[in-house]
Amino acid sequence: MPRDELIIVIAGIAVVLIIGFFVQQPALPFSLPWDMEEGPSFIPDVAPETPPMPDQITIPPGQLTQVVFQIPVDEPDTVDTKLPDQVKLQTSDTARSYSWYYGESFYTWTIHIPASRYNYLATLPRDKPRPADYIMSDRGRAELDLVIQDLISLAGSRNLNDDQRRDMVIAFVQSLPNNRWGAVVDYDDYPKYPLQTLYDGGGDSQDTAILLTALLRLLGIEASLLETPRHYAVVLPLTEADKKANKVYLYQKDADTILKGNYLDENNNIRDYYHNNPGVLSRSYIYIESNIPGNPMGSMPVQFRNAYIQSLYDINHRPEQPITGAVIHHPVRNPDADLSFSARLVHSDQRYAYYQVYCTISSTGTGPARDLTVDMTAYPADGVTDPWIFTESESVPPVPEGETRVVEGTLQIPRNSVVQIECILRGSGIEKKKRLSEVFTT
Repeated sequence: MPRDELIIVIAGIAVVLIIGFFVQQPALPFSLPWDMEEGPSFIPDVAPETPPMPDQITIPPGQLTQVVFQIPVDEPDTVDTKLPDQVKLQTSDTARSYSWYYGESFYTWTIHIPASRYNYLATLPRDKPRPADYIMSDRGRAELDLVIQDLISLAGSRNLNDDQRRDMVIAFVQSLPNNRWGAVVDYDDYPKYPLQTLYDGGGDSQDTAILLTALLRLLGIEASLLETPRHYAVVLPLTEADKKANKVYLYQKDADTILKGNYLDENNNIRDYYHNNPGVLSRSYIYIESNIPGNPMGSMPVQFRNAYIQSLYDINHRPEQPITGAVIHHPVRNPDADLSFSARLVHSDQRYAYYQVYCTISSTGTGPARDLTVDMTAYPADGVTDPWIFTESESVPPVPEGETRVVEGTLQIPRNSVVQIECILRGSGIEKKKRLSEVFTT
């Protein structure tokens, strides 16, 4: 055999022997942290410095995890989401035209009503704690801004001054075609958002009072909402000129007492009961009807005179006559937010278990909830003598009214511990919310 061929054969035999040697060796031990069989765990009394948290925490496919739930919060009241019989959802976009008289002039205006927008407003839960909250709500606010701009333009086309423009808007709301016109008890338990009342072409006294107050405030007028057991209306701060003109007004003697400011004389004319007391001016409000046409600011529909105006000749007359059940609601923004959370195990090593906490923040007040922070804390729930606590705080982006945001954080918890997670939502202008998890073992 030639020498070159012999060298090639010997080299091939050597390669085969080497490969066979390595194939016969056992595989080197290697496993991921989550595949390791766990033996007895021992944590010394004095723990070493906490190791850095992993940069990326993920659960491998198919790995079992642990989910931790929040303890349910007792809700005192449940929201009735059933729509009243008179509320009918729309199936197509529509337009509504309005016509009304003011100052011996005839006005017309048309609004386009998208079915999706109408149905959104109609089906929102009536969960606001105060009727004035519907005035300050952001729901429909953008469209209402456009409405008031149209009415301002309409007033400008007739060269109306500021007072005339205000009175034209009052006449517009009073003239809505589907108003109730002051029944004995003329409002229900379904307050409407201002834009919804406009889409419906009117409503009960509560609905139109909310709408009129919202429109006047968009004009920069300090309007407030008057609630009584029988009727809703709108009030403005009383001026000296209106008081001297015997306009119908209410005197708020204190936080809980609203008095009738007028009386009827022997000829059934409205007079100022406190005409000799200028000190009541700063705490008095002129009455504005929102639901019955033909009642300028400071006048009173005949069917409500006894409720708001004294009769000096009534056998039950009292010198200072309160209005039973009357409340003046001054609209203000009341942002608020609610919190719920859950957590799940996403990784573990020999010493620690890592739980991802998912906090859901819901904006439940009027306007956006801002400057919020969530504090997520894990602590031992079994009263150990050397307690440990792990906390992470996360800022929450602004949450628009009616929307939600989810904020996540990771808590590093010693293995084989009995644990409870606490989440706290805090921020300026809202009541602090504290939520606890069920007790669990890592």
